[in-house]
Amino acid sequence: MLQETPPGRGYIYEKRLRFFCPHCNTASTLSQVALPNKEVVVVRKPQEVVAAYACDSCNSAIPILWKRVAADGNAVIAEFAEEVLRVREPFEFAYVPEAVKAPIGEALDCLSVRAYNGFAAMCRRAIQAACEALGADGSTKVEAQIREVKELGALDNETFPAVRQIMLGGHDGAHPQLPSVDQDRAELLLRLLRDVIHELFTRPGVIREAAQKRAEAIKKQRPA
Repeated sequence: MLQETPPGRGYIYEKRLRFFCPHCNTASTLSQVALPNKEVVVVRKPQEVVAAYACDSCNSAIPILWKRVAADGNAVIAEFAEEVLRVREPFEFAYVPEAVKAPIGEALDCLSVRAYNGFAAMCRRAIQAACEALGADGSTKVEAQIREVKELGALDNETFPAVRQIMLGGHDGAHPQLPSVDQDRAELLLRLLRDVIHELFTRPGVIREAAQKRAEAIKKQRPA
């Protein structure tokens, strides 16, 4: 997601942006290319303007929408920045079963268009698919991993019940009783989903592959 420094209202020319570029699929800083015309902002008083940036990794054009715009002296100030291009967050799918990968992909598609409640619903379906893929004790493993993330400090006591309800409560991915999800909560869900999937599928897969390679190497070293 787009990161803005410093956050909050301020001069656009002073803002520094970091973004996952949709052109080169790299987390990169952005350089300002063309900023809003202050005279136009003074006369027309738009609430939103688009400024042009370039990805510092691949130099491709990145339009950024600035909201709550006003003119202040010789510069333009704004409060919020949003990406205009549709960007799909990266995700590590190594060793993840296809049945789990599919709903995660749909979740990332929802997130890319800021459909946060749809993203939460598909995260839930991905977790249900993970439980099924892990077998009889899948739900226990998933819940244990979510609690471990909480104990590591990634989730506070206020946020944890809502996140747990989204991930594990019930069996319907579009359950109407789910807590509402905004951008901040969606970011927490994405981090949690990455951690859970990595620990349950990617990390064990890497360990299994390394053990298999060691076994094969030892076998080759044995005399015939």
